[in-house]
Amino acid sequence: MTMKKRVLYVGIATLLCLSACGSKEEIESSNPVIEKNIWEQSQSTTGVIEFQKLAEAEARAFETTKEQEKLYSAKNGVMKTVGVGDGTEEEVSYRPYQIPDSWQPDQVDGGTQPMNYIYRVSENGLKMGVQLYTLNAYQTSPLSGGEIMKKEEVTQGLKADGQDFIQETSISINDQEWQVGYEVKPENKAAKITFYRLEDTGNFDDSVIVGSVVYPLSSEYLNQEETVMTTVSQLKTILYQVAANRQTEIVAVTP
Repeated sequence: MTMKKRVLYVGIATLLCLSACGSKEEIESSNPVIEKNIWEQSQSTTGVIEFQKLAEAEARAFETTKEQEKLYSAKNGVMKTVGVGDGTEEEVSYRPYQIPDSWQPDQVDGGTQPMNYIYRVSENGLKMGVQLYTLNAYQTSPLSGGEIMKKEEVTQGLKADGQDFIQETSISINDQEWQVGYEVKPENKAAKITFYRLEDTGNFDDSVIVGSVVYPLSSEYLNQEETVMTTVSQLKTILYQVAANRQTEIVAVTP
């Protein structure tokens, strides 16, 4: 598999710490070894939210920021140039979207395209992280005869990149089909729900779109379940936007 490795855990350690480490006032420090069977513990003591309920949260409108964000499509080993010689530029594909005004952007890998975005979310004292990025949808460049990946290959690729889903399902965001994976990190007292969609339109900029929410496994927060559900619902709205709208722009070719 030649999927470019842009692991969901790039920068995610920070998010897990934001979600699970917190201040002593937010989450009490614990030296004893954390139970490995945290998934089996009751919701009242761990803050675990039923996976299917979380996966099926309805997309929700939100008050947006004024600035438009751009999620760049996967490259798939293709560069579409415009002009010749010193005037050569590149036509790149991106998907415009907006974020809730309460989210704090923290862009990483800013010098590359596609880019990997991390957002910090703090609601009702609960700190969460959201990540959004794209992966190649072709095993090899379509210019070299590469074919779009099969769904099983995408799932295997995500797992090879570090995902450790303990539950999986399929859901719809309006008319779009999305796959969902869920994992728990007991050592970080955090859980993560990941949504991903393989595009197959025949275009060279087809992508695997990936979005996730990382949140703490704690029942100490007021309205914890409702707060996490709201963030997941907002992410779903963004995912629908980026999957439904592709645009292009011309950029200078990086030497």
